[in-house]
Amino acid sequence: MSLEQSQKIIKVLGILSIISAVLGIILAVSMLGLTGFGAATMDSATMDDETAGGLVSLGLIGVVVLVGAVVDLLQGIFSLQAAKDASKALPLWIISIVGVVLSVISLINSFGGGTQGIFSAIFGLAVSCGIFYLANIIKKNA
Repeated sequence: MSLEQSQKIIKVLGILSIISAVLGIILAVSMLGLTGFGAATMDSATMDDETAGGLVSLGLIGVVVLVGAVVDLLQGIFSLQAAKDASKALPLWIISIVGVVLSVISLINSFGGGTQGIFSAIFGLAVSCGIFYLANIIKKNA
């Protein structure tokens, strides 16, 4: 695959990563907001253990989603930079390794959560692996 083709494809994948990141950030902020709202509206005397555990779980999931969304955002930004200038592929290559690792963890965690979660995790893994592969090509040809 040529450098020009790799840069065109990585630009598309970068845009997909940015869109995914924005949706992830919106979801994470919503989850964290619901956690804070739930904790603020519940009196500690009336909150049972199940409710408290649910709020803590929602907050933790929100943090994990936020971290994943930030990695997606960085992948997208660095992908667009590498699409313009091949000499900027090293930061993309590094963050794409992190993206692949997080995608594999997401795929492992999605088992038992239904087919929608598995398909989403597979799509995320495919995008992260594609970005890593293309970043490798761009890095070698730069």
